[in-house]
Amino acid sequence: KRFPCSFAGCDRRFARLFNLHTHEKTHDPTQARPFICSEADCRKAFSRKHDLQRHEASVHKGERNFACTTCYKPFSRQDGLRRH
Repeated sequence: KRFPCSFAGCDRRFARLFNLHTHEKTHDPTQARPFICSEADCRKAFSRKHDLQRHEASVHKGERNFACTTCYKPFSRQDGLRRH
């Protein structure tokens, strides 16, 4: 992995520059999780807008768009269906 984190005391390395930049934001509290859920009593924060949108859809809107073709159990995420 050729992209090392430049913060003192952090030994993390990344194969992709994008992942390094994403990681480096975790060292800055003002950039670590700028996307905050607006639902009352939730206020969960995310580092990526996509993750916030996925959270809102599955947790607050109850979307379950992935269903097992055998038992028809619905899942909010494709990885949940795969694990099933």
